[in-house]
Amino acid sequence: MKMGREHSAMDFFVLATISRGGLQSLYELQHGVELQPGGIHPVLKRLEEDGLLERSEQQKRRRRLMTVTNRGEQFLDEEWQDCLRAATVAILMGHRNAAHDYLMGAADHYDQYHPESLADPQRASLSPVELYSFMRREWECSRRRSAAAVLRVIAEKLMEGRRS
Repeated sequence: MKMGREHSAMDFFVLATISRGGLQSLYELQHGVELQPGGIHPVLKRLEEDGLLERSEQQKRRRRLMTVTNRGEQFLDEEWQDCLRAATVAILMGHRNAAHDYLMGAADHYDQYHPESLADPQRASLSPVELYSFMRREWECSRRRSAAAVLRVIAEKLMEGRRS
């Protein structure tokens, strides 16, 4: 059941926490798994817009209870493997090879991220906004390459004990 947009690990985490973890309000998400309202509101809105989550009208103390829709349950059941935390779930479920393969695939994906440079940052005609954009893209590219390297190390260490 592919959705029109790509969902983040946080989307899957929130759905699973509400569906399987029994947390039903923003208050419970804040205190149960330490999510902050500023970060969770866009996730809840996205999940609602995609028909994966429903929130009730305000209850006592302005709380709105949340439930995962049937569509959300189906999405969660079919698509959870595509989120980054899937490697941890695979390990917990005794599937180290699947975790290894997932981490290596994620590393390959991160290595493919090479934004086109906006311009040479030394050029005098570069505006402050263009310079910021250049720095941000370069930083993101470097961050993803670094993440790819770390994922590969973790994947290999995961398999070291199994090769003996």
